[in-house]
Amino acid sequence: MSVRCGIIGAPNAGKSTLYNALTKSSVPAESFPFCTIEPNIGSVAVPDARLEAIANVVNVDKVVPVVLEFVDIAGLVDGASRGEGLGNRFLSHIREMDVIAHVVGCFDQQTDWRADIETVNLELLLADLGTVTRAIEKTGRKARVGDKSERAALKTLTRIMNALENGERASSVELASDEVDTVRQLHLISAKRKFYIFNVDESKLTHSEFSNPTHLQGNPAVAICAELESELAEMPDEEQELFRTEIGYDRSAIDSIVHAAYSVLNLSTFYTFNENEVRGWAIARGTTARQAAGRIHTDMERGFIRVEVMACEDLISAGSEQAVKKVGKLRIEGKTYQPQEGEILRVRFNT
Repeated sequence: MSVRCGIIGAPNAGKSTLYNALTKSSVPAESFPFCTIEPNIGSVAVPDARLEAIANVVNVDKVVPVVLEFVDIAGLVDGASRGEGLGNRFLSHIREMDVIAHVVGCFDQQTDWRADIETVNLELLLADLGTVTRAIEKTGRKARVGDKSERAALKTLTRIMNALENGERASSVELASDEVDTVRQLHLISAKRKFYIFNVDESKLTHSEFSNPTHLQGNPAVAICAELESELAEMPDEEQELFRTEIGYDRSAIDSIVHAAYSVLNLSTFYTFNENEVRGWAIARGTTARQAAGRIHTDMERGFIRVEVMACEDLISAGSEQAVKKVGKLRIEGKTYQPQEGEILRVRFNT
């Protein structure tokens, strides 16, 4: 599963430096491949030591990790919702993302980072307000000729508009199950999951204000030094680890950002393996076994019979799949079972 993460923020917040650090991250190429898709779009593998451990047990060389696709989106300026800067192009890029990483530059004493956050968030709300206003105009015309579904949609859109006008995100509006599709079709930016990244000087990494910023405005937040990460990305792995230990900065930016993205999207990882490869898959928590099978291949979801489940820790400690079966730690589950973090699935299905 490729998770699209849009890196946004005010100009000069350090977005491109962070992007470069992430996409040059010196993880083993055979395990965590990185490829550039096009300028300012890069795929970064989620570091996951369990993949290698499983591969060692089942004796295969190829591992395929979960991928985060990072998109370095141009700086958002005051008036972007009216077309200033890259304007509409900028906003259309954000609408395509699964999650938003809002980079906040805190490395300059003169920078009012709180004002930068307010500027960016306001422009996103104004952009959404324009989208909803246009949708209301279009829906209203259909509702006036007696279309019941359009009248219901109009009520939903009006609730969203009222929230936006009051400075509230679209995600703050509770929706009934029959209202979700109406809003989803608009791809509202303020309805998307997001987290904050404080880009600070190296000296501020242990500063009380930034050392453990778990949440900001109800969203997860992490602190990193993009400039330091960019320098570290150029080092061999062993030197990186030694340097991090020396400065007491033992968690890489990619680890922190992956953790935040997983947290805000409520994702978990499951694994599959065959004689050729071990592969990681990201799914939303609460996904059923049948739906998870569909992530692997639509035929598996369509012809789903059952799924064999074992914890990766059990496979690693037992040393083989047969040994896991022998100690009774391989289970058979049905289509409504919800796979848990770190489980290995083998789907049985009719072709």
